[in-house]
Amino acid sequence: MTKASHPPFTTVHIIDDDLRIRTSLVDFFASIGLLATAYARASDFMEQADLSGPGCVILDVRMPGMTGLELQEKLSALECPLPIIFMTGDASVEASVLAMKAGAFDFILKPLELKTLAERTGFALSRNAEMRSKYLARFRAQSVVDTLTPRESEVFALVSKGLPNKAIAREMNISEIMVKLHRSRMMKKLQARSIVDVVRTFDEINTAQAN
Repeated sequence: MTKASHPPFTTVHIIDDDLRIRTSLVDFFASIGLLATAYARASDFMEQADLSGPGCVILDVRMPGMTGLELQEKLSALECPLPIIFMTGDASVEASVLAMKAGAFDFILKPLELKTLAERTGFALSRNAEMRSKYLARFRAQSVVDTLTPRESEVFALVSKGLPNKAIAREMNISEIMVKLHRSRMMKKLQARSIVDVVRTFDEINTAQAN
């Protein structure tokens, strides 16, 4: 089986009350080049795991104490970006539907088929990397937008709506020369080479705020 290639510190978090499963999965992921940590209880995971790092969660549905679905609910409330792959020995349609509706990435049955598990874990890690990349892009964009002056922010919003300089001048009740000045400074701070770049940054910021 080909070894995985993912960003440093990528972690597969395994949560299952069965020691044999935890041990075998940690060993399996090590054999394909992935770091895995294991927890016997969902509460242990919540107390000890780094939820901000790259990775995914492989989670048993039925466990003593906090169940897998209850943990999923907690992670969702925290807006945790780690994709969840549920595993269970009980092919409960109801549990599967609840998990998938609540945003689970995948749902697999025990006994686990390792080739399938590796494949789906790879997909989950790719999804996490994509989500982290988008978040980082939005964070960087917001950081730059925060440096704009109030006037530059106003011009930024109006340019993003497609308004020409003359219309912006009327809207802001300033001269067209001042609009051009604020626009030039705004685009320089955003490192925008065109209006398309300005609109893209504006959309990234507003999409993040809407979510």
